[in-house]
Amino acid sequence: MTTTETVETPDQTETPSRRRRFPLELSMPVTIALAAVLALALAAAATCGLLLSNHLATERAGTQALATAKAYAVTVTSYDYENIDRNFADVLDGATGEFKDQYGGASKLLRQLITDAKAKATGTVLEAAVSSASPDQVAVLVFVDQSITNAVSPQPRVDRNRVLMTLTRHDGRWLVEKLELM
Repeated sequence: MTTTETVETPDQTETPSRRRRFPLELSMPVTIALAAVLALALAAAATCGLLLSNHLATERAGTQALATAKAYAVTVTSYDYENIDRNFADVLDGATGEFKDQYGGASKLLRQLITDAKAKATGTVLEAAVSSASPDQVAVLVFVDQSITNAVSPQPRVDRNRVLMTLTRHDGRWLVEKLELM
């Protein structure tokens, strides 16, 4: 003989109104608390987004200004008495503010000294690093050797320079606003 077992299954024809639902009505204090938590979460997300954006902009500024400072250190420490006007124009093109005014004021005397001595110099960047940075201003410390020759001393003399450059962004370009020999 065979026995048949009967297994009861839940009623498959249960209507939607009989199913359990999440209660749609919340008490006023719970609604206010949820709204406050949501507002705080949105404020925190916005703050984190702004901080991240500023951090990335500062990193990008540091990278760009560092590359500019390295190239400019070579420009400002390299000259040739036969091309002195071009050398000075290149230095002034990368300068702004205080440094541009100082260099422009000293250039007439400096030009005469370089030409009279038949001097030549070549700058070589040894190391450079960002000292401080913000999205629109970066300070860079540069170690640069300058090999100098002239009519009296045809054998190269090497000057070792430490230069602190403050660069600012102007119309999408990084320009040297301040240059200090250390």
